[in-house]
Amino acid sequence: MPGPVFLEGEEVTLRPVEPADIEFVQRCMNDARVWRPALDVNPTNYDQCEEFFENVVSGEDGVHCLACDGDEPLGIVALTGSQYGPTETARSRDAELAYWFAPEHHGQGYGSDAAETMVAYAFDDRNLRRVSAQVGSFNDASAGLLESLGFDHEGTLREAAWFRGEYHDVLCYGLLREDWRAER
Repeated sequence: MPGPVFLEGEEVTLRPVEPADIEFVQRCMNDARVWRPALDVNPTNYDQCEEFFENVVSGEDGVHCLACDGDEPLGIVALTGSQYGPTETARSRDAELAYWFAPEHHGQGYGSDAAETMVAYAFDDRNLRRVSAQVGSFNDASAGLLESLGFDHEGTLREAAWFRGEYHDVLCYGLLREDWRAER
């Protein structure tokens, strides 16, 4: 059973990730339709998922939520610290948006709703100035999601990702609070 509701979107609720959700996370992270686009090529056993839960999800550097439809877990959406480190995140007031969803929930609008809810939280409740995201150039669905939320393609890391036997670009996206508010 997922934890208490933290944020409500149009279709999903965002809840704290609980120890009982580790099996869901492990199942999804071992599904090629999740780990390949996430560029995470190693299998994940229960102990590793438990360690991820303890060190990352339960850590102070970021907000990790379980996206749910009622009591059904759908995926994870997170705001993590800036690539410049926790001190720089506080100074620059930015975070990186990341998300993944169980394959059976792809293409149903849940990811868009969860990401939009988390971005609104970032700007309205956390007083962030900027949210960024990175996506492999092969992941049209994720790039389209970001663009639908108003993220701008700000740059490209050429051939920075290895996916399915080839090098691919990583697309860097960003959204400023003032642009987010102008579109709402």
